[in-house]
Amino acid sequence: MPNITIKGLSLNTKNRLTDLAKKSGVSEQKYLKMLLDKHVLAEDIEGVQSTYEELCKMTLALIEKNTEVMNEFIKIMKDE
Repeated sequence: MPNITIKGLSLNTKNRLTDLAKKSGVSEQKYLKMLLDKHVLAEDIEGVQSTYEELCKMTLALIEKNTEVMNEFIKIMKDE
């Protein structure tokens, strides 16, 4: 498995990462791996979310058009 080395990390950031890892109950290594995995997945999730939002907009437009047609149908049926 490949390794990543981060050079020039501030002491404050290192200490905060250590604290966050402890709060999560995992090692720094595992915490950073989980953090990076989540970050990489975020782009995929954003793509899925964008697709879902577009699908919702299209569905809403179709429902609104269907409502218009149904209301027109009801009006025609009442007039007969």
